[in-house]
Amino acid sequence: MLKAAIPEDEQQRLALLKACRIIYTPAEEAFDDVARLAAELCGTEIALITLVDADYQWFKARVGVQQTGTARDLSFCGHCINHKHPLIVEDTLLDARFADNPLVTGDPNIRFYAGVPLLIDEGSSIGALSVADRSPRTLTARQLTSLERLARQVSRELSLRRHLERSESKRPSGDFPVALGATVAGRWQITRELGRGATGAVFEARDSAGERVAIKVLLPEWRSNEEVVERFAREARVLMRLKTQHVGKLLDVGNLDSAQGALPFLALEYLEGTDLDRVVRTRGHVPYREAFAWCADACDGVAEAHGLGVIHRDLKPSNLFLAEGHAAAPIVKVLDFGIAGGAVASDAGPRLTNMGSPVGTPAYMPPEQMMSASDVDPRSDIWSMGALLYELITGELPFVGASELQFFANVMTKPPLPFRAHVKDQAPPEVQAVLLKCLRRRREDRYPSMLELAGALRSAIA
Repeated sequence: MLKAAIPEDEQQRLALLKACRIIYTPAEEAFDDVARLAAELCGTEIALITLVDADYQWFKARVGVQQTGTARDLSFCGHCINHKHPLIVEDTLLDARFADNPLVTGDPNIRFYAGVPLLIDEGSSIGALSVADRSPRTLTARQLTSLERLARQVSRELSLRRHLERSESKRPSGDFPVALGATVAGRWQITRELGRGATGAVFEARDSAGERVAIKVLLPEWRSNEEVVERFAREARVLMRLKTQHVGKLLDVGNLDSAQGALPFLALEYLEGTDLDRVVRTRGHVPYREAFAWCADACDGVAEAHGLGVIHRDLKPSNLFLAEGHAAAPIVKVLDFGIAGGAVASDAGPRLTNMGSPVGTPAYMPPEQMMSASDVDPRSDIWSMGALLYELITGELPFVGASELQFFANVMTKPPLPFRAHVKDQAPPEVQAVLLKCLRRRREDRYPSMLELAGALRSAIA
């Protein structure tokens, strides 16, 4: 048996492990669910989420073994954390590092091992997501990819925990180079700030004729981030191609002048009304007929984007807007194509497929998007539409979780919460059937297109 070498970044690695505040903490259902899912996807008897301390390997989650940890010298993961790529041992008896390891010659008699290091921010590994078996074998390419994606979900959760305490201190300051009264593109004068998000600020502005527009400007701290700038640009590319009345219109795109920081901006049609997030927070929930009618129109808007090869990837109540105008009823507008993926969005600039940073909002993300931000198609948006419909009608989400990892685990392993958990007056069976079909874990079992979903929604309220 050969002992694993100590990583060159050992002190940094141990400091990161301590900062995540997870070592020797009680079991958590979300981690257990991920371990069970790893065993299921890889077809193994054993699955572990391990954290490697200075002299001990501790199991945060375990399937198929009784031990709660082992000495680091005996640890398979002690070898795995020395690399930034998976470690696969097809037959431990044929590997000098493990042939006489007590975990091989005795309980739990490990003959096969595959581990993916849990890499935290700076690239240091604090542990591993591993699967093992009591017979020699290997993993298929698909199984290994699934294991790597699950490991990234665990790593992301640990990174979020590490940054939790200092996140507030890193929020952008209130200073902004676009002041009230400033002129944008020689045409629009800023009148007020409407809101500010993670990467952009939105202002109301007017031209000389009094026409109002919404000016969306990238926050200064993101100007050097190529990924964020590209997301900003891709939204413009998508909106230029869409003609439907159910998507907010793009009027102009460009950069502010140098005195304003040369930040990129979008000039969008000004919308009066409210978004569906505010509706559900104000009213608690809405009748299914109303919710279905709104979302059927939204489906029409998203369907046009799908026809261009564009997947929205972030459908949620705050991105569906009820725009008031001259019509008796508000017009539903789909907003924010900033993280859309697909042919139109990627016709220029780098692809945004950083697997370490899931794209979208976890509460509305389909399973395939949670596993890989790029592995989406029109049926992925159908899941998101189903999740937001469920929330509109019941006032609650179909899946719950105190953390992103718990959301992920529940979506991947559990059915949606039943309607009766939220509302006394049950919606008709056909209404529930529409929502549950949207929320099928296998995308092949969902509606094949937004137009078919729109038709089902309208049929249910006809």
